[in-house]
Amino acid sequence: MNLSIISLLLMIVSPTTLSINVQLILLLITVTIIGIPHGYFDFLIAKKLFCNYDNWLFKFIFVYTSLSLIYLLVWYISPAVALAIFLIMSMYHFGIEETEDVENNNNLMILYLGSVPIIVPILFHTHEVFYFFDILLNEQILFKSNFYFLKFGYCGGLIVLLLLKLRRLLPLYGLLLVNFIFLPPLLSFILYFCFHHSIRHYLHALGDSNIYTNQISIMKFAIIFLVLTIFFTATVLLYMSEFSNMAFENIVIKYIFITLACLTLPHLLLNIIYENEMNMK
Repeated sequence: MNLSIISLLLMIVSPTTLSINVQLILLLITVTIIGIPHGYFDFLIAKKLFCNYDNWLFKFIFVYTSLSLIYLLVWYISPAVALAIFLIMSMYHFGIEETEDVENNNNLMILYLGSVPIIVPILFHTHEVFYFFDILLNEQILFKSNFYFLKFGYCGGLIVLLLLKLRRLLPLYGLLLVNFIFLPPLLSFILYFCFHHSIRHYLHALGDSNIYTNQISIMKFAIIFLVLTIFFTATVLLYMSEFSNMAFENIVIKYIFITLACLTLPHLLLNIIYENEMNMK
């Protein structure tokens, strides 16, 4: 909330402070340090689920990596299909996180709440979002930018859903709507993905005794995986800078969102398996 207020004030008082280059640097730093590492708890989840199997760690790494590489191949063959899958996966993943403590939730509720970080920026910052889509797809998307009725219909439906069934989520989604409507898409994505979704995942994992035990040094765990992430990011960026003619903006957008997409697939599947396993007990 504090970061949202600061961002909104900066946009009012000194909008040039948050230029596109500043946003790209913030995106790269925060996703590398906060966003991507939140998936490293998948190792502890896998340990809980599969530790009784022979060579479970090798098999887990092989399957996890293979799924990511297969999805990367889909991005290479058909970026449009890969992007569509990524957006749907993200909606479902975000929705599951937001409704995990909600009784009698359903797929429609999950997808509606999970779609907010994606649909609202598209409706209110259409040109900017589709410009980033153009970079990811390597082609220009033609679209009609008049979403006047969709804007109010979508936001009105969300407010009605919250008032009728999820009143305790009204403050959160009120803040999210303000961010996604009034802040630039990259900045609102940073606030949501890194400082809400990822940190919430950290806290949930640390509070789950089935995943995290006091026998594990969280500091050592964090340092090891943070170093790995920074090394991976630096290596990929250097490679893309050296062997492509892409601008800095294109490199960052492609690296961040395609990497997140490739990691989201196995991350989402593993967490679904884990939740189903816990619900059966």
